Amino acid sequence: MDINENEILLIRAFKNGDQKAFEKLFERYHKKLYAYLMRLLDSKEDAEEIVQESFIKIWEKREEFIEGYSFDAFLFKIAKNTFLNFTREKVNRRVFEDHFQLINEVESGKTDDYVIFKETREIIRLIIEGMPPRRREVFMMRKVEGLSRKEISEKLGISVITVDSQLLKANTYLKDELKKYGLLLICLLAG
Repeated sequence: MDINENEILLIRAFKNGDQKAFEKLFERYHKKLYAYLMRLLDSKEDAEEIVQESFIKIWEKREEFIEGYSFDAFLFKIAKNTFLNFTREKVNRRVFEDHFQLINEVESGKTDDYVIFKETREIIRLIIEGMPPRRREVFMMRKVEGLSRKEISEKLGISVITVDSQLLKANTYLKDELKKYGLLLICLLAG
């Protein structure tokens, strides 16, 4: 029996819930996936965590696997999505922690710093509120919720190109409006 036939039988068994077949697939592919993730992450712990999560998802989605499709491609697609979700969560957690730390620093600092912080935050809120509703919604989903462009397009029922266009317009608007407030912000910070 050649390797392709062996792999096909192994995948069929895995698809039918055979745990030993799953373990053999894990043994066959986990080192390759780990090496790939190490190049992306440069963190042994994070790479191991994503490998584990990817294989858990592979097991959970085994019935969705289409025979004849490359198991390698299926695995790496799941790993890519797991990596993106992991990275997004890490970035969102970091932003939240930085924001929380900034608020603590500002609130424990001088009253003037706190007033400047609140005024700056209010200016940014007003600028964002000045955007058309759909553009604001797309912007908030991307920048605050951390959703991918594809997730936004699916959630709102619009194309990824429309999402990109709205984000470009939102960023341009935000930069232009911030320039208008630039002098005010410099006066506040210098004062």
